[in-house]
Amino acid sequence: MKHSKQQLYSDPIPVDLLIEIFSQLPLKSIDRFRCVSKFWGYILRRPDFTELFLTKSSTRPRLLFTIEVDEKLLFYSSPQPQNPDDNSTLVATPYDTSFPKYVPFDECSTVCGLALLHSYYERQGRVFCNPVTRDFLTLPKLLLKDRSTLPQVKARSNPDTEVKYEISRISLGYDPISKQFKVLCMTSSPCGRLTNHQVLTLESGKRLWRRIECQFHFTGIRRLSEEICINGVLYFRAWLGHSCVVVCFDVRSEKFSFINIDKDMIGDFRYYLSGELVLFNYKGKLGMRQKSVFWATNKLVLWVVDDAGNHKWSNHTYRLPRLSTSKRFAGMTGTGETVWYEDDPKSFFLDFYNLESKTFTRVNIQGFEEFEHHTIRTFLDHVENLKFI
Repeated sequence: MKHSKQQLYSDPIPVDLLIEIFSQLPLKSIDRFRCVSKFWGYILRRPDFTELFLTKSSTRPRLLFTIEVDEKLLFYSSPQPQNPDDNSTLVATPYDTSFPKYVPFDECSTVCGLALLHSYYERQGRVFCNPVTRDFLTLPKLLLKDRSTLPQVKARSNPDTEVKYEISRISLGYDPISKQFKVLCMTSSPCGRLTNHQVLTLESGKRLWRRIECQFHFTGIRRLSEEICINGVLYFRAWLGHSCVVVCFDVRSEKFSFINIDKDMIGDFRYYLSGELVLFNYKGKLGMRQKSVFWATNKLVLWVVDDAGNHKWSNHTYRLPRLSTSKRFAGMTGTGETVWYEDDPKSFFLDFYNLESKTFTRVNIQGFEEFEHHTIRTFLDHVENLKFI
């Protein structure tokens, strides 16, 4: 008697359902499932899946750490605790990055999960990278020579004088509406009287630096290196004439504006030059704090922009327990806790201070014990972005 073979067939899982299921998975699972089949690999590289994963990742922010080891910049990450228990422990795990040796890391800025690694030296390359996907892109060379257009310069020399510009600032910005990453490069002549600013849009296709206009003559922007990107606007400090300002660069429109800083906000203008002021994200608004006031009085003095167009700031002052002067201010989490750390790899921890309950919570971070005598930098509210460069 012959037995008939019975084959069972099931309807394929709809792509929309697969995308929703995959978006719930951790990053390591996504990496593994890309290799299961060409079809799964195709789904996990689709732009709509990348966008959905980024949205889900934003609801579970992480801590990002960078550490310089053997002339390389290593990226580590751990979950960011939302309601941490005192003396709890987290383990930081490395992103398996393997960038070439020529990749600079004098400066590292991160926006929406991606990073810009660069140096202010002209011959050093500039690299846009994604620690998650291990993708990187070496940016094209900057345009640092131009014909002089300043009347005073033409009067003293040949009208076709070629001006050599120096890099004053390179910043990474992201516009959440157009979903575009852009790099802003601000350059000036050695005398500081000429400026030439350029923008590079980081999208597929031909990538070229474009010159943009700026109606303001900002100075001191290289020395005052603190910067932050919030809701599509890049902020950094500068001088405008004899006034201290925060420069605002709208990433989408590529227009400049500024916010005045009053002298009573900083006490002494020397603090403005010395790196005393720190810019940070205060619940979606631009915040600024002064280091020296805190160490002298244990008062955490925060200034928050309430109306950028009218240069309106509000003051928030908190008295904190005495902290070691070696502690660094990492910023404020999206839930409103200030975070402090010491960059000792042997005993690395974060102190979360809740401004409402006025309590400190210490979270130990494991994973850096082998990196004695190395400097660790901490970034808050990091999101894992699967965007391929």
